[in-house]
Amino acid sequence: MFIFDAHCDTLSTGRPLWRNGGHVDIERLRARGPGIQVMAAFGKDQLLQLDRLSAAAGCLNCALLPAVEGGDTIGTLSDLAPFLARNPVFFGLTWNHDNRLAGGCRGEGKGLSSLGRDVVEALEDAGALIDLSHASEQTFWDVLEVARRPPVVTHGCCHALCPHPRNLTDGQLKALARKGGVLGVTFYPPFLTGRDEASLPDVVRHIEHAVREMGAGHVGIGSDFDGCEILPQGIAGTQDLPALIEALPFAKSEKALIAGGSFMRILPSKGGAFHFTG
Repeated sequence: MFIFDAHCDTLSTGRPLWRNGGHVDIERLRARGPGIQVMAAFGKDQLLQLDRLSAAAGCLNCALLPAVEGGDTIGTLSDLAPFLARNPVFFGLTWNHDNRLAGGCRGEGKGLSSLGRDVVEALEDAGALIDLSHASEQTFWDVLEVARRPPVVTHGCCHALCPHPRNLTDGQLKALARKGGVLGVTFYPPFLTGRDEASLPDVVRHIEHAVREMGAGHVGIGSDFDGCEILPQGIAGTQDLPALIEALPFAKSEKALIAGGSFMRILPSKGGAFHFTG
């Protein structure tokens, strides 16, 4: 089955991409079968991380797509240009805290700034989708108001099942679906259960809830592999995604949407220079 994982942090770990001891590497991606892995540049040296991905994807027949997690280095619209040149498919304005673009989910409740609105417009003009995973609720609503393309939450869970600031309320889930967007259900136990322990059935439970609120065509997978220090029991890395999809209590057509079809539907036609099928 084709699998699209909308978020991992493997680039920021500095580990070798071909084979490593983390959650994701190219050997396991190729063994897993057809699909796409989105790799986010996070923290320091984001541009260098994206260049590292470009070098790997340019010489390997693998489906690796670049993304940016956090726009803290963007102080003017011109600061965005180097990122646009590297064709991210997803761009997260914030990472938990407030910055010059928008409010984060751990910030003071601020929304989208004037610069943030300009950045959203420029990103969408370039073909990128806005990732609201770490945004404040006000930023979420502000982006849904101004976005022309479907926004995404590449890695989050359902607030109704676990009231964590990183999770989306049912109202947000419904609104994201109305805008055409997609939620990538993530695997971090505190988002799933509120504790440091979770299991594969907990992931299934959040996927089921999201499907009830949004429809299967707006739900996908956003593992946060290599960004989680702990994972649910039964999930050790990208090699376990097929088993997760198989465990979902849905028809084959709905499983195919959750596994990859939902994100493929909105994949930008521009950007994603490293989109290979193999």
